[in-house]
Amino acid sequence: MVVGSWVSGRIVDAVVQNSANSAALYMESILSPLSQELAHSDRLSEQAARAMSELFEQQPMQERIVSFKIWKKGGMIAHASNPDIIGEKFQPTDDLRRAWAGTISGSFEQLDRAENSPEAALGVPLLEVYSPIREIWSGEIIAVGEFYQRADRLRRDLIAAKRTSWLVVATTFGISTLVLYLIVAVGDRTIRSQASLLETRLAESQQMSRQNEDLRARVIEAAERSSAQTDRFLRKLGSELHDGPAQYLALAMLRLESAFPPERGPKDAADDIHQSLQNALTEIRALSRGLAAPDIDALSLEDVIDRAVSDHHSPSSTPEVSLSGHPSPELSYAEKLCVFRFVQETLSNAARHAPGASTSVSCHVETRKIAVTVHDDGPGFDPARTVKLGPEGGQGLMGLRDRIESIGGKLEIFSAPMQGTTIKMTLFQGQVRAS
Repeated sequence: MVVGSWVSGRIVDAVVQNSANSAALYMESILSPLSQELAHSDRLSEQAARAMSELFEQQPMQERIVSFKIWKKGGMIAHASNPDIIGEKFQPTDDLRRAWAGTISGSFEQLDRAENSPEAALGVPLLEVYSPIREIWSGEIIAVGEFYQRADRLRRDLIAAKRTSWLVVATTFGISTLVLYLIVAVGDRTIRSQASLLETRLAESQQMSRQNEDLRARVIEAAERSSAQTDRFLRKLGSELHDGPAQYLALAMLRLESAFPPERGPKDAADDIHQSLQNALTEIRALSRGLAAPDIDALSLEDVIDRAVSDHHSPSSTPEVSLSGHPSPELSYAEKLCVFRFVQETLSNAARHAPGASTSVSCHVETRKIAVTVHDDGPGFDPARTVKLGPEGGQGLMGLRDRIESIGGKLEIFSAPMQGTTIKMTLFQGQVRAS
């Protein structure tokens, strides 16, 4: 609507101005010769006024020009087709000012001022034109001629121009709307297609993620079962060593003592055999104790930590134990065994590598995880160079890390030379089930 009005207005202005220019050129050839004396006077002489009146009373001119006025500076009418207004002054209009500035100006059917009320009363379409009148020799503007030309054909042309402009605007707007609609429709279809594809990919990714999570849970569960079965096997093997070969060796030692009493023959061979059997028995019993993990199935998390600390026989110091957070969670046997071995291994490492250093064990339980931390204020070490297989084949912290990560946990080591050591184990939700 706004575009149509703007285009229509521009067309009307252009048509009116072109018509005004054409009419002004025609009228200038008539008014200019008869108005030259206005360069030195405010009125036309009687002869010039009569000649101009006779000119406008001719039939062709009467059919074309309804009325005319000749203006002097300040809004005074020097001559007019209506003799009653000659010599009167009116407020200068914008069109009159533009004409005094040297510009031909025109307007169509804008007869709302006092000085053109007689023309408005005619009730016919009029083109009002202001044309500067120049002195022939100097070119200076000496007056402004205003005339009213019948504009029946101009009205028809303007109506047709408006109709054409609105038709062009409407057609252009319709085509633009259709093109935009097609662009939006194609874009919407593309977006919907891409959104559907993304939703499909997202569903596939979510399904794959669930499958990976299920596989991870199954791997962790299998690792827990394997760890539990391995430790139970080792515990059974330790019991078998203690109850089997160890008992036979003890019986052999008793029979050896009875077979070689002190009063019968030399003692050296008997003593050697007895000492060898004693050493074998000691090693088998130590091996049995090392293989057999304590019975921790029925213990809580706090009890497992206390058991590991109490089994750590350090002559130099007793670790400080602190518990915080939520109530004790329900752990599987593999998780309890992992906590036990973690505390046991880290305290053993502290006693071996930082003798005399004070140690502490802390456990913090949250809704989604538990964290067990062992700290000592010993000499520390470089974790990047130390976490590896030992020269004697022991796995140390590497084996501890493998055990923890196999059930979905995480091992962190914070240490530096001369800054102590902190080792932290974290078990996450999914493996930790609150009681």
